[in-house]
Amino acid sequence: MGTRIMPVSDLRRKTSEVFDDLQDEENEIYVTRYGHPVAVLVDHEYYERLKESSRRAEVKAKVIKEQRYPRPGAQYPTVANSPASLKEWLDLIPAGCGGDALADTEALYDEV
Repeated sequence: MGTRIMPVSDLRRKTSEVFDDLQDEENEIYVTRYGHPVAVLVDHEYYERLKESSRRAEVKAKVIKEQRYPRPGAQYPTVANSPASLKEWLDLIPAGCGGDALADTEALYDEV
């Protein structure tokens, strides 16, 4: 994508040339006033595709937000635990359990 930065004064003098450059839909021109960006010029078709893409993203975000959890039919919804509540569970693990899943499971059953 060709990106150019142009002051408003240059845009006034070269308007026709700028519009010719925009015919290539991959170009964008940042227009500045006093060194600060005030506008971006892009090809009309490219702009319409950007708007459509943005609209689709908004619709998708709205659908995701509106989804109910747990979804109907879900038997076991996931419950989020705070880190503080997880620390309480650490006290329940017997000493000697150290990362080997099979050995740790056997140790837990031996305790019971």
